[in-house]
This record gives sequence, C-alpha cells and structure tokens, in this order.
Amino acid sequence: MSVPCGKPLFRIVLTSVIAMSVIPAAGAQDVRVRVAPSVLVPLADTRTYGVGGGGAFVMDMDLLGFLAPYLGGDFDYVSMTADDFDGSLTLASGGGGLGFFAFPLPRLKLAAHGGSGVYVGSYAGPERESAMVGNVFWRAGAELGYRFSPSFTLSAGASYLDMLQKEDGVVGSFYRGLSLSLVADIGFESKDAEGRAALQSSESSPVYPIVSVDYAKEPFGSVTIRNAESAEIRDVEVWFDAEGYTTGPALCASFPYLRKGAVADAPLMAAFSDQVMTVTENVRVRGEVSVSYTLLGAPRVARGETTVSIMNRNALTWSDARILASFVSPNDPAVLDSSKFLAGVVRSKARMELDSNLQYALGIFEGLRLSGIAYAADPQTPYAAMRSKPDQVDYIQYPYQTLAYRGGDSDDIAALYAAELESIGVPAALVLLDDEVLVAFKMSGGESTTRGAFSDSGDFIFVDGEAWAPIRVTMLRDGFLRAWSEGSAAVRESADARDRFYRLADAWRRFPPAGVPGIASSTRKPSEDQVRAAFDNAVSLVVAKEVAPRAERMRLAFGPGGGSGRQHNSLGVLYARYGMYAEALAEFQAAAALGFASAAVNIGNVAFLTGDYTTAAAWFDKAAADRPEDVAAIIGLARSLYELDRYDEADELFRKATNYMPELAERYGYLSARLSGSTARASAVMDRGGGMLWDE
Repeated sequence: MSVPCGKPLFRIVLTSVIAMSVIPAAGAQDVRVRVAPSVLVPLADTRTYGVGGGGAFVMDMDLLGFLAPYLGGDFDYVSMTADDFDGSLTLASGGGGLGFFAFPLPRLKLAAHGGSGVYVGSYAGPERESAMVGNVFWRAGAELGYRFSPSFTLSAGASYLDMLQKEDGVVGSFYRGLSLSLVADIGFESKDAEGRAALQSSESSPVYPIVSVDYAKEPFGSVTIRNAESAEIRDVEVWFDAEGYTTGPALCASFPYLRKGAVADAPLMAAFSDQVMTVTENVRVRGEVSVSYTLLGAPRVARGETTVSIMNRNALTWSDARILASFVSPNDPAVLDSSKFLAGVVRSKARMELDSNLQYALGIFEGLRLSGIAYAADPQTPYAAMRSKPDQVDYIQYPYQTLAYRGGDSDDIAALYAAELESIGVPAALVLLDDEVLVAFKMSGGESTTRGAFSDSGDFIFVDGEAWAPIRVTMLRDGFLRAWSEGSAAVRESADARDRFYRLADAWRRFPPAGVPGIASSTRKPSEDQVRAAFDNAVSLVVAKEVAPRAERMRLAFGPGGGSGRQHNSLGVLYARYGMYAEALAEFQAAAALGFASAAVNIGNVAFLTGDYTTAAAWFDKAAADRPEDVAAIIGLARSLYELDRYDEADELFRKATNYMPELAERYGYLSARLSGSTARASAVMDRGGGMLWDE
C-alpha cells in the first residue's frame, strides 16, 4: 500500500472536524444527512478505468446561514477495462470539508463544496493477485437543488475527484474522475435549534399594575423582527410572555407574509396576571418574544428575550383623571368588613322618610371619622402638585391601606369613601378638582324629588335628572354636615366642576377596579354605640339645617289667625318627611281639629311609622269612610291590616287601590298573595317600613 502524503491535505480534514465540533456553540440551525447515489466517469487513464458507480453518506450542518462543514464517506465500484485486470476496483473513502450554499429563489438551492480525506481500494491484478491501494484524495463540486421543505432538498450534483498516490517518491493521481450524483438532503433540527426570524430590537414603557388589564389590548412597547431565514416566511405571529407575571403568551401581531431579509414592527401586549398586583417596588423582569411562522410550509418558532419594567402597584400617572376609579375597589375584603359593619348600624337607626342613600353616606362618613382616619397631604407626591403633572409618577393608596394607615391624601381618602359607598350599593362619583378630590353620592330620589325635599338646591349636583351630594373628604374630622356644605361650596366655586365629575359606573368601563390579592379582611372599627350616637347627631343636624328655616317661614305665613288646617297639615308633612314624628303629629292633629280631612291619612301614617298599627288602621278606616276613593287612605289601611296579620282584607284593599292607581302594584306588591317573583321582591325595599303616601 502506498503511504499517505501531503500534510496540508490532512490539515483540511482536521479543520473540517474541528468546525463540526464547534457548530453547536456557534448556533447551528440544522443537522442534515445527505444520501447521494452517484455515477463515476473517468477523466484520465480511460484505457484502464471504465464507468463506475456507488454512493455517499454525508453529515453536515448549517453555520451562519451560508457555510456547511461536513463529514462523510463514499463506497464505489469502478469497472476495469484493461485486459490485464480482472474484476473491478473497489474504493472506500472518508473525509470532510467545507460547503457554501445560497438560495437565490425561495426553493432553489445553489451549493459548492471542497474537501479531502483518505481512501483505500482493492483490485485484482493480471495474475489474479489481490492488490491494495490507498492514500489521500481531494474533491470539489457544485449542486443545484429544489427545496421541497426546509428539511428536504433534492439536488443534482457534479464533483471532480482526484485520488492521489505516491510511488517511488513521486506524487501522482491514482484515479481522476467526475462524480455525477443525485443528492437527497434530509434535515434534522437539533434539540436547541430554532427559527432564524430574529428579534432585532425592542423597547417598552413601564408597566403600571393598576391598569394591567389594558395591556391585553393596548401596547406598552414594540419589537422589531427580521426575517433571517433563507426564504420568505408566512403566517407570522408575534407572541409575548413574562413567566410568573402573565397568564400565558399573548398574541401581539400577525403578518401574512414577510419576505427574506425584511423587517417588521409589532406592538408589545401581554395578559398580565394578578401577580403584578403583588409588586411593591419597581422591578425589571425577563420577557420572551416568540415568533411562529411557516418556512416553505414547515412550522418554525424563533425566540428572543427582552426586559420589561413593572412599576409599584400604587403607581399611576394623571394622563387620564378617571384612572383613580381603578383604586376604588368595593370588593376589597377590608372595605367590606368596614362598610357592612357601618351599614348595619345605620340600618338599625335609619329614619324611614329621610333619603336612604343620604343616611348611608352619612353613617359611613361618621364611621370612618370615628375609626381615626384623617386627611394628611402626601409629603412626597401631594395630589395638588401631581395632578397638574400628567407625565409624572404619582402614588395612591388602596382603600385597605388607608384603613390600615389611618389616613392619606385627598385622593386616598376619596378612593376609600367611594369604595365603601359602592360596596353597600350607594352609587358614587369622583369630582377631581385641581387641589383635591371630592366624592359625590347619588340621592335615592331623582332631581325633582330632591329639589322638593331640600331647601337649598345648591347643595347638589344635578346630572341627567339625578341628584348628587358632593362631600369634601379632606374635612373628615369636621363631620358630615360640614364636609357636605364645603363640598357644595367647592363645586359652586369651580367653573368646570361638572366637566370633572365622573360617575364610577362610567369610569369603571375604562378603568375597572383593581383587586390586591392577600388582603386581610379584619379592620379596626369603632363601637356600635359610638356610631349610633354619631349617626343620630349628624342626622339631627341635617334635619335641623333643612327643617328649621322652612318651618319658621311656614309658621310666619300662619298670620295672626294661627293658620288654616291646610297650613298646619303642610307643616306636619315637612316634619314627617324628616322623621320628626312628634312635631308632625301635633300639626296633623291641629289640622284635623280645624276640619282638614286629609289630616286623618297623615295621622294614620305617623301611627304606622311608630309601629302603632291598630291606631293607624282606625285613622285610615275613618279617612276611607269619609272619602272612599282616597288611594292614600285605602293603601294605608291595607298596609296596617297586613301588619295585623289580616292578609285577606289587605289583599282586597290592595286590589281596590290598584284599580284606581295601577302603578302601586309594583310598589306595594307584597300586600297581595297573587303577586310573586320579581314584582314582589322589587317592592320589598321600602314596603313595610316607609314609602308613605302623604296627603297634602
């Protein structure tokens, strides 16, 4: 056997082997196996060699998108045409090299390669003796192929092959020929292989947990992706995920087509989980951008990392004033613990004929005051300073924090008070003035009812037929009546207060309330006796404010004759509407003594409200006897008999009253055994303890 020669050729082989070993570290895309049956055509010494054939098995890898180091082996038979040879030449070779490839069209592949290795061969000589040959070889060639998919290409190839030998110190060619082959190129992705649609750049704005739900529809940044694949890509989808802070990948954008080398911008969106509401300081988290697409019909996924800043859960900017609504969380366990306790106390002391929402709002306000909560401007980010800087970051307390800290800025206390009102079913609104935040609550009665029941319409904001009472929550320590009075004054003095008025029900459509997980439900509360006493005192002040001046004017109108029965009856109705039943009864009795017939119904109403149903029934019966079609007398008698367990008689009277006035069916539906379901339930709010029909 001839000895190998040519150290440079072995260096080529060694270089190829080293290149193959470092490909994984360099980010290889595909591992490919190439199977190539071939035909060998001799280019020299054709008198000795004829046409041959065989096959090759090669493994290569993509490197940098255009290089393909390879290792492989061939096994060939070459026919011998010379008379002094018997049989054929059998050749086995192995080696490596480096290929270059390009895709001028999506499915067209052009490639060139060169390499070297060692070979051994055997043949039978003239005397039938077996002879061996071996040394090094080199080859170079080119291919033209069609890509059926990224993992399968069929090519036609041609390469020049030169098998060397050294005899008597002289290097020459043992065999030179042309190898014509059909190459089946089969790709296998390695475990860590990914697509080549690269994340070129990304940028993002800070994520604010308070509006985290927005980021599923509104972008907080953008990414630029580049198609670094060898052909156009289709059905491109860009996804974002931040494990631990999102519920899963969110679709950011999709593109039907992206040509080779092209770039595209996509918004960054995310489905953030409740975990972001546990962030108590600004943090930077890892996010993953994944790009899924098809390349020549085959699915691919490329991934890249980006960093996202998540702000403190208390942070916001005032670019949209309605964002404060997100902090008003009526389902906050601490809020519910406080508001349900206070509402229960109010319910036990409520005056039936006084606006119910007013009484609940008053009771909640006084309860928070007794809990020790007080206004204190935030020394670092005061509302009055931050409200005018929509690009600056402000920090607001959640209601449970204000309850725990026993105080806060006007926006903090406003969020707490509004949350407690909403938690017990009293609609609330925010009035965001330049220097402070007011809270307004909706009165139970509409605009016309409120204007008729209260002396000063300037104490209210009237919007779309609704009446709202504005409260200055910064005056929590001064009591409800003062806070209401000052809140009304602040609204009157503001030229654009109506433009700064936001119903929470409306604001929540844009900024829904955000819940903080893991909140303790227990709160420190004042005693029930303290709340009852404060409630009674505050209600008395409200009543005195409303009743005293109006009653005085009405008495002055009595004149020297002491007033008519109608005048005494009207004064009695005023007292009764504010729960001053003793004063009301005295005026109704005076009216009855003067022969005013309507007073009988009103005396019955007072008896009913004070729980004397027998007396009430007697007065209603008298009024109905005098005026058989008086609906107030009939319904009053029906209600009194119902409380005395005389249900059949109550039902009969109820039907009689609704014949005169059908709209009473819903209001007093509980009186009839024939009514059930939603109608009866709807009438249960004030049926049995209020909702009197005062006869004026």
